[in-house]
Amino acid sequence: MPRILIVDDEQSMREWLRILFQRDGFDVVIAEDGLAARDIVAREYFDVVLTDIRMPRMDGVRLLQAVRELAPDVVVLMMTAHWREDSDEWKQARDTGAEALFEKPFRDVNLVTMQVRQLLESRRLRHENVVLRSTTADQGFAGIIGRSAPMLDVFRMVDTVCRTNSTILITGESGTGKEMVAQAIHTQSLRRERPFVAVNCGAMPEALLESELFGHVRGAFTGAESNKKGLVEVADGGTIFLDEIGEMTPAMQVKLLRVLQERKFRRVGGTEETPANIRVIAATNRDLPKAVAEGKFREDLFYRLNVIPIRLPALRERPGDVPLIAEHFLARLTREMGKPLEGFSAEAMAALESYQWPGNVRELENVVERAVALEQGRRVELATLPEHIQAGRPATPLREIVPAGAPAPPSLPEMGFNLEHHLQEIERQHLERALRQAGGVQTHAAELLGLSFRQFRYLAKKYGLKGAESR
Repeated sequence: MPRILIVDDEQSMREWLRILFQRDGFDVVIAEDGLAARDIVAREYFDVVLTDIRMPRMDGVRLLQAVRELAPDVVVLMMTAHWREDSDEWKQARDTGAEALFEKPFRDVNLVTMQVRQLLESRRLRHENVVLRSTTADQGFAGIIGRSAPMLDVFRMVDTVCRTNSTILITGESGTGKEMVAQAIHTQSLRRERPFVAVNCGAMPEALLESELFGHVRGAFTGAESNKKGLVEVADGGTIFLDEIGEMTPAMQVKLLRVLQERKFRRVGGTEETPANIRVIAATNRDLPKAVAEGKFREDLFYRLNVIPIRLPALRERPGDVPLIAEHFLARLTREMGKPLEGFSAEAMAALESYQWPGNVRELENVVERAVALEQGRRVELATLPEHIQAGRPATPLREIVPAGAPAPPSLPEMGFNLEHHLQEIERQHLERALRQAGGVQTHAAELLGLSFRQFRYLAKKYGLKGAESR
């Protein structure tokens, strides 16, 4: 028996709709306004919420936003006696995820119950299709690999929200695949024919980030020799993905809030306002409610971003997906390196499954890449995996492997830095020095670094080192 919550400030309308839907086989609960309905949704499960738009205390649009946060999978329908399909409140409700609008008084009561049934059936079929696709293909859903219960919940959520224009906040630890989920939402949305633009908000200083997002006019600052479009303008009609939103400075938070509120922006140094026809998807690995409480993140911006929250589980929360993901990376990397590996040994796979993966999917990908590069046999053996994974413990911290009396590593910059990129740069420099010392002969350079020729050739291709002779 499907459950429906009916919300209307008119008692006669509530009671009439209760009788109508009970006759049609629904379990009906009623509420007199949006605040009461919000509290009920927080406690109980519903398949459908049917709400009036104009109500005291909390109107239907604000209730819709609350329901999308509390229970994103619920079908939400709106009704109004002030019918105007082009009204701002209906546009806002539709963008937030309302699936239909009924005019009061109802012209055909049977049509109302029939449409509600159709929407519920459509939702059921979509969810069954999501589960079927994710359990019959190694690629999971929209290129995101996983068959575990936590990931099936994520897939259902993505399938539910992709057809709305609502702002989405994706949270999860580093390396869990937040950008992939954002891309999946975009590729299945009505905006899929328009650009998907990703911006790392933590990788740029404030002045540069403002220019990158909103563009600038000629003469706005030193070096601005011509007008430049910002990424918000480039993403017109599409989706902009704001990664590491928690690292944004307070001044930039104010400017982003204005874009979300007014859907307009102004180029740096300019005076004209330009419409921002974009969908915003933000992501962070920080605890934003805690940052709000500490005064490090604006509360009003948080609520603007957190219209529909999606939390990605850490890899250790879905260990059953580790073999699927590892085999996927193995197949891709063996093609790229030209190594005919047949898979993982039972011992190697058992070690991968028992490891806790603090670096999540990104760490797993790096481990498989290293194993493919080093493995000389027909399959990845346990001995080829890093020692800390063989032992089932996290990697040893740097302070524990630096010999006593060795100089301490340089202090970190105050704003931090990207360790992965730093280490890759060191690796590239060693490859270049070995090549120079070996006179450009890759086989000799590989010997200097203790690598096989195949490993060296793969790394040289990875870093784009040109002009080296193979022998």
